[in-house]
Order: sequence, then C-alpha cells, then structure tokens
Amino acid sequence: MRPFLPAMLCTVMLATPAWAQPSPAMIAPDADSAMAAAIDPKGSGAVVLIARGDTVLYRKARGMAEVELGVPLSPDQLFRIASITKSFTGALLVQMGARGEVSLDAPAVRYLPDVPLDPRITLRQLLSHTAGVSETDTVAQPPFGNGEVPIAEQVRRIAARPLAFEPGTAQRYSNAGYILLAAVIEKVTGQSWDEAMRTRLLVPLGLANTAYDRPDDIVPGRTSGYSSDKGVLRNAAPFNVSIPKTAGSLRSTAADLLRWMRALSQGRVVGTAGFAEMSKPALASVGVQERYGLGLYRWQIRGQDAIGHTGQINGFTSALFYLPAEDATVVVLANSDSFDAQTLARRMAAIVIGKPYPLQRASAVPAGSLAPLAGSYGSDPATSRTIAVQDGGLVISRPNRSGTPAMLGSDGAIRFMPDELSYFLPVRDAHGAVIRLDYFARGEGPALPLNRQP
Repeated sequence: MRPFLPAMLCTVMLATPAWAQPSPAMIAPDADSAMAAAIDPKGSGAVVLIARGDTVLYRKARGMAEVELGVPLSPDQLFRIASITKSFTGALLVQMGARGEVSLDAPAVRYLPDVPLDPRITLRQLLSHTAGVSETDTVAQPPFGNGEVPIAEQVRRIAARPLAFEPGTAQRYSNAGYILLAAVIEKVTGQSWDEAMRTRLLVPLGLANTAYDRPDDIVPGRTSGYSSDKGVLRNAAPFNVSIPKTAGSLRSTAADLLRWMRALSQGRVVGTAGFAEMSKPALASVGVQERYGLGLYRWQIRGQDAIGHTGQINGFTSALFYLPAEDATVVVLANSDSFDAQTLARRMAAIVIGKPYPLQRASAVPAGSLAPLAGSYGSDPATSRTIAVQDGGLVISRPNRSGTPAMLGSDGAIRFMPDELSYFLPVRDAHGAVIRLDYFARGEGPALPLNRQP
C-alpha cells in the first residue's frame, strides 16, 4: 500500500469519460491506473478481478506475495478473506432454514439449550448484527497460542457478556454473534462448522481453493500478510485464525470468490428468494452506506445497488461486490491489513458501471489557502471534526483522538489520502467564509452537513 502523501498536496482529476457497458479494452486503462495509484509494486499488493456474468473482463495482480524474497503476486494467489466468510455463513444458515433444519426466527437457545443466552436473541438477529451480542470480554482473554481454539470456551465467554443493546432494537457489527452461529451449525448438523460448510457449500459448488485456513497448515500458494505502520511496511502481527471461525476464518482465491458470488446471486445456493432475503437490510433506519442483511451488505455505488461483503484480519483485507444492474462481480484481495480493499473495489465497480471515480495526482497548493479552513465543525461528538493547519498542511481530528494529515484538492475537497473516495467539501457564504463542511461518505451522497462552530 502506498504511504500517505504530505498534507500540502492537492489533487488533479484523472479519469476517462463515462461510457455504457465498457468492454475489457475500455476497462483495462482505468483499472490499471487505479491499481497503480493504490499499490506499490515493491510492497504488499492486491489481486483484482472484474467479471460481467461469467465472463472475466479484468484480472491482474500488483505488488509482492513475499516482500522479503521478492516474489510477486499472481492472480491465483490464496488469501485469508476474513469477514467475507460471513457470506458463506449466512448462506449456510438460510439453506438450513429452507430445509427445515432450523428456523431463523427461533431463539438461539432452542439450538444451544446449555448456553445461558438471552432467550430473545434469534438466529436472524445474530446473522444481521441486531442481537446486541457484545464484542467486549468482561475478563482478560487467555493466550490461545497457535492451536485450535475450542468453540465451547468461546461460546461460554460470549454468553457471559452483558448485552450491548436490547435484541432487535439496533445494529452493531458483531463477530461474536457469528461465532455463536458456528456453535448452532455444529449442534444441528453434528459436524464441525468447517466440515458442514465444506460438504454443503464448497464441494457442491466446486470451490476447490476455498477452505478453513487452519492455524498450523502449510498452504502452497498462500501469500504472506503485512501491515503498514505510519507508512513503514511490516510483517503482520501473529493471529490465531481459528478464533473467528464462521466470522472470518476462510481462505480463498479471486476466481473462487467469483464462482461463489455467481452461484449465490443466480440462485444456485439458496434460491433467488433466499439471496434476496440475505441482501435485504435488516433495519431500515441504518444509513444507506451500511445496510446489512443476513451475511451480506447492500451499498450504493454511483446510484446502483452493490451487494457483498468486505473483510479485514491481521495481514489481509478483502472486498467482494455484486452489481445486479450490471450482472457484474468485483473481487479485491490484498495481503496487507492496512490496505483499503473496499475503496479499490468501489473504484473498480464504478469503472464497470461506466462512471469511474476520478483518480488523484499530487501537486503543490499555496499554504495561504489552508488557513480559512481551520476551525471546529459539527456539534455531535460522533461526527464532529476539528481542522488545524500544521507544518504547512491540514490535520483533521475527532474529539479525544489524535489528528490525521489531510490534503486540499484542486476540486476544493478535503481528503485524507489521494486515492480515498470519502471527502469533506467546504461550503462558503457570500463573503467566502467557510460556514460548514459537507461530508460525502465513500464519494456518495447524501451529504452529512457539519456546521462551523463559534
């Protein structure tokens, strides 16, 4: 991943004109540019795959699989896919529901009678992150080493936590909730969670390169994982990948994830009605950018629906998008947990749609243009920001947090990184004074207004 550029840099728009149904030859230049802007060829890297229907339009790797040995990535490399695993978990539970093995609206305690869970928590709520299951242990977690972490111990600890909120009243991402679902799968099927997933999903669909990434396994073709610390590439911190289980313990390839999304979206896993159920947002009150169903998100990209999941785990990030209106799939797999796979995937999706996001190029901006931006914006501590000018550049901070360098673009927008989609757009009064910032999450509206504070 490329390091942050100095905050005094500005941006210049670089993009080809919009088109309808771009061909592979039309997609390649913009896709190549997006990869080049995001990935240092001598550092950790990423694999990108774009397909329309079953036809691959673009497939490329950039960066290193083994930085220390100088081994470049290949498009067939194996990656830990982290939370994309949840799409498999959601499909397996929906499939089990259709077969009458479970009821998604039944209390989880029906299937885990020996676990002291709140009886209001349903399987559907666990799948949709609306159960209120807390991510925070009340006591210190013991060291697990690199061996298999017993699911019974994890379930016991999760059940002992107080609820984060009343079941069904809110939505908060919970890996712990998905670990409880692993226990349900094992109880109902009589198989380990990974064996149930293998026999019911992976083998029938021919996903030969997708599997539980067991902690001690030697896996030919699996890339090493990295992390970036203030722009310095390092080996990722050790992590026992057996801990997340159905929340994030699978490995896969870009080609297998294309096959998976094709099977899922075409109704060959849970039927078309099941896929619609998985991708239907559980709570209407959740913002348009973070709507979650049963193991799948539903986003908006350039005015179109995008269905899929992202993932982040020590050493790896990932993104899997399906665009129903285009019948297109985008896969991004990266071997750095500091890499923004979702932003690159959104860029690739916009290219397929025919409305690519402009890329940015750095150039100098007069320091005098930064001072009028300094100030505090927004009154809600959850969204407020403070802008300061330091060392000739912008620094943006949130309450009780350290500041982050930012840059002012030639389009007048403020971004944290040159290739980032989210931005703040200063709004000025008739005299040119900045009166508020409009925040566009991931480059899409509607804007969140942050009024300037006295």
